[in-house]
Amino acid sequence: MKRIAAGKIGVFLLLAALTFTFSASAEAELQRFGNIEAYVPEGWTVQATGAQTTFMSPGNVAALSVLVNTATGVTAEEVAIAYSEAHYGTTPEEVDEGTFVFSFQNENGIESHAVVVLLADTDSYMVWVTAGAHPQLGELIESVQLVE
Repeated sequence: MKRIAAGKIGVFLLLAALTFTFSASAEAELQRFGNIEAYVPEGWTVQATGAQTTFMSPGNVAALSVLVNTATGVTAEEVAIAYSEAHYGTTPEEVDEGTFVFSFQNENGIESHAVVVLLADTDSYMVWVTAGAHPQLGELIESVQLVE
């Protein structure tokens, strides 16, 4: 297993979306979805479709989507621009070398925040998107790992 810069990405997502209250969740269960795994808190639902995995909180008040895909011959900035334009989002900003962020409103009009990062030593990239707020969202973000 390889830990993805989840700490750095998670911290940014937390600051960009809202300030979340971390809660200890003894009921969180480690689950695998394709090439990622995460500790899914009790009551959350998960939908894994192809390269994208979406975690929905109880009551659907918050969500985390993680997409892992290939990006042969493109930069993180090009991927971020394409995703931002597809969602009518803000202009992506580089927050760290090879890491871009932007915001957009999802189909329900909820402010969403995205992070795009190329994975080191691969032709793959990750897109993390958060929407809404829930006390367990931060711990979920921190638990996401890429598995080989």
